[in-house]
Amino acid sequence: MVNKKKNPLDGFFQNTPDFFQNFKGKIVAAEDIKRCDFSNLNVAIVGANQMTVTHLDQICNHAKLVKIFQIAPHFILPHTEKGIHKLLSHPLIIKNRRLFNNRVKSLLAIRYLESQMKDNWLKRQLMPNSASENKVFFKSDTYYAALQRENCKLITWPVVKITEQAVQSMEGIEHLVDVIITTY
Repeated sequence: MVNKKKNPLDGFFQNTPDFFQNFKGKIVAAEDIKRCDFSNLNVAIVGANQMTVTHLDQICNHAKLVKIFQIAPHFILPHTEKGIHKLLSHPLIIKNRRLFNNRVKSLLAIRYLESQMKDNWLKRQLMPNSASENKVFFKSDTYYAALQRENCKLITWPVVKITEQAVQSMEGIEHLVDVIITTY
């Protein structure tokens, strides 16, 4: 039997396949997002990966409500060259392109976050820890805009339970959903 080590950043107390077994709605793997129709559905996204970050805006375009359960903020960089070029226009970065490592990418991601988010509380919740050893970088030009939409809500409490119709977070709220998109 393989003993899976718990990742403290995954948003779960329990991260096992049977964690989702009580849910009566549809469970979609992040890799299958493009194949699903989310029209007029309440969608929960548990965790984050490149697929969920890339397609959040499209999901929000069709879904009635999208709730993202994510307790650890991630580093998001612009996906297009135009977005990267704006961030790289700082004279020190132009002069030292060879130093484009994780530290520089972290600073660029934080600068990108600050330039995209209007709401200070949401900006604070999305601010990644630049001192973290295991940095994960995702790319998207629309992620932050999608998070600021009326039908999208960020939940930063850990998920403690999946019921037949809801995702329950640690603060005790049951979030009713029709579909769960999972990255696990």
